[in-house]
Amino acid sequence: MSSDFRPLPGVTLLICTHNGATRLPEVLRYVAAQQVQPGVPWEVLLISNASQDDTLAVAERLGRELLPAGVAYRVLDEPRPGKENALVRGLNEARYEAVAIVDDDNLLAPDYTQMAFEVMQAHPEIGVLGARATGGFEVAPPAWFKSVEAVYAIGPQNGGVSGPYPDKEGFVYGAGSVVRRSGWLKLQEHGFHFLTQVQRGKVLAGGEDIELGEALRLAGYQLWYDERLQFQHFMYRSRLTWDYLLRIGPGAPSALLISTVYYFVARHPTLTEAAFNRLYAKRLVWLLTELAKRAGAVAAVWRRPPGEGEMANFEALRLLHNFRVSLGSRSEARRLFREVRALQQRLTEFK
Repeated sequence: MSSDFRPLPGVTLLICTHNGATRLPEVLRYVAAQQVQPGVPWEVLLISNASQDDTLAVAERLGRELLPAGVAYRVLDEPRPGKENALVRGLNEARYEAVAIVDDDNLLAPDYTQMAFEVMQAHPEIGVLGARATGGFEVAPPAWFKSVEAVYAIGPQNGGVSGPYPDKEGFVYGAGSVVRRSGWLKLQEHGFHFLTQVQRGKVLAGGEDIELGEALRLAGYQLWYDERLQFQHFMYRSRLTWDYLLRIGPGAPSALLISTVYYFVARHPTLTEAAFNRLYAKRLVWLLTELAKRAGAVAAVWRRPPGEGEMANFEALRLLHNFRVSLGSRSEARRLFREVRALQQRLTEFK
């Protein structure tokens, strides 16, 4: 489907999965249990992202077996690896205005689709709508999990307040969020492309959710959160280990940089590159000052990774990672600034 297709009122449940053959049965059972009022159009669009297992065949079979008759269901293959590529494919292919981002570990509440439709229809100013995720666990979570559940995109957002986020503040978790497709098309028309990429290897994280939300803000939309929009974010045992937390906790370098760039551009609409460089240098000084306040913990994590449950040292590790990335990526930050500033100017010119 071409990206100039005008989105219709309704909901697309966009499921992005990589090697998800074993996870899809549970996800699709919850999708099949959606209670949607007659007259509310919805569809299910599943994107297999560079899967090397039998995801495509399993997805086709499960759709026939589980989904109600009359619900449109499509399975597409996106061979380019990376969540951002699966999102682009899905957002371009979606038929409906409200595109719900359903990860293959997201188990939707029965009224999720209906609620997404109602909120997005009632508030055309929403660019991205955030949901409330509760945790589901294959095994009992460790004692330290509750203090870092936000790292896993679990818990309330926007301070637990339903409604718009404060201007230029905060971000919406990608999991379970709902994106306005007409906003996405507006970004595409003005040359938007993802600058973040999923980091594979030692540190696992994306950042495409932060970038998309910030870009939609530049396009004039708002970020929202609604406590009534709910799903369960299921945690497999492999994610409930200290080693896994150390891999996802610090954050991907590209996500740290792009969030910093958007932070400055949003607050200084006429920002020049020279002024950006000065603000960036001030941020480095601030990070260094924060590290000095935690000198003992920083010294400890410099010698070895935090031991399990050493939360102060874990936070020091995150801060140290942020400083290292920021210090070592100044030229990349300038490049990203030029890209984001150019997008901002194109959007402003055609308002």
